[in-house]
Amino acid sequence: MNPEATSPPPTELLAGVWLHRLPMLLHIESAEPLSCLSSAVWGGGMLQARHILNLGVPSDYRCGNHLADLQRAAQRRGIADSFVGLLTAARIDDAQAIVECDDSAAVAAIVTLGISHPTAAGVSAAAQCTGPGTINTIVLVDGSLSPAAHVNALITATEAKSLVMAECSVRTPEGHLASGTGTDALVVACTGRGLCFEYGGPVSRIGALIGRAVRAATLNALFVWHARRQAANSSPALSHSR
Repeated sequence: MNPEATSPPPTELLAGVWLHRLPMLLHIESAEPLSCLSSAVWGGGMLQARHILNLGVPSDYRCGNHLADLQRAAQRRGIADSFVGLLTAARIDDAQAIVECDDSAAVAAIVTLGISHPTAAGVSAAAQCTGPGTINTIVLVDGSLSPAAHVNALITATEAKSLVMAECSVRTPEGHLASGTGTDALVVACTGRGLCFEYGGPVSRIGALIGRAVRAATLNALFVWHARRQAANSSPALSHSR
């Protein structure tokens, strides 16, 4: 039996934008193209795309043919046009999704998290290769962002994630407060409809929504990660968390 056939029905996060939760894959599908700005390994930078994929990989994955792996995942989903693709060794089934809205717009944040290898930006030394443990954040904005606001939104989402790391006292092996992991990735995608936002900083209207959504999704994902780690430590028979 095709494992995708037993997957739950998609969740409509925003009007016309759905989240498919599949074995080892999150697939965000939009009825209309999204304006995406990201650090993704596939489709990074600026891209118009209807699909965003977050592909789960094994904990011993060492960036083999990652582009081919993402392309195969897209083909299995019947995606023939442009898409944004991320990789993670975190548990896909523990992904957390939060929607925040007010009378001007709505924002959704989807986070997969593994912090086995936390790092401190500006403090941790450069590494040839990092182990599994990634925070992938996907932000969906039901609105239009100016080019500057789009970049601002990336900064706001990163600040929200890093603040959660600090507040929860996540530390590097050297004891420094962690800002994330060495392989974090971020996508901010907007529908282009509704209001146009000129600013995306943390106290702008859209930035405040982005910050709250990313914060809540990251906190939830961190709590789940710690719960799995504690359960695994108390019961060796359980599969490990990354």
